[in-house]
Amino acid sequence: MYIMERDVECSDIGISGNIRNSAVLDLLQDCAIRHLDTHPVMAPFFKEENSCMFLVSRQMQILRRPRYHEHITVKTWTCELKRMYGFRNTMIYGEDGEELVKSYESGAFMDIASQRPIKAPQELVEQVRLYPKADMEYASRKITVPKLSAEIYPDIKVLKCFIDMNEHVNNARYLDITDEYIDDAMAVKQIRVEYKAPIRLDSRIHAEVIRDNNTTFVSLVGDKVYCTVEYIV
Repeated sequence: MYIMERDVECSDIGISGNIRNSAVLDLLQDCAIRHLDTHPVMAPFFKEENSCMFLVSRQMQILRRPRYHEHITVKTWTCELKRMYGFRNTMIYGEDGEELVKSYESGAFMDIASQRPIKAPQELVEQVRLYPKADMEYASRKITVPKLSAEIYPDIKVLKCFIDMNEHVNNARYLDITDEYIDDAMAVKQIRVEYKAPIRLDSRIHAEVIRDNNTTFVSLVGDKVYCTVEYIV
């Protein structure tokens, strides 16, 4: 388990004084990556094998948005680990211990040079301490998009500022892109993301949007579907 504390600052805040969806995801991501970077079992393995974990899916439930200047605690832990995949919960708590955000993530072991999946040794997997899954309603890691007519939007320019140290669009930046197609992104209570393929700087993508009652599906598409984001208000 890894615990991180900080205040919600101006750089986290978006329109109407609310924390942006991508800023919430940044908090979750920073805590989880810090956990992996300092983990007594996983960190040496990643360094020796020149490997890492790529995010495959995320489910994020927003119970209450952290407030500007609020002191928050972010906790993350591994709840299941296999030779090719890992699963974790990451939670955000308010000053009084109130649960603000619940998240469930899955990731795959990847070779950094080849960008291909790898298997971790079984003996290493068995050394990692697991914690119980958080109490939340778990949805499928696969997002089923309804067979309805989609709104097709013009091509999106993949900006340099979206690219992270792995040389593709950072997982939080997907929400900076897809939030643009949501009527009220700050009213969203649950977000699921299925990451299908990394978007690189030279990729050509566009958004395909389907609205179905209180749920909006935004797929980022080029020569393939790169990701699908499900928003529920």
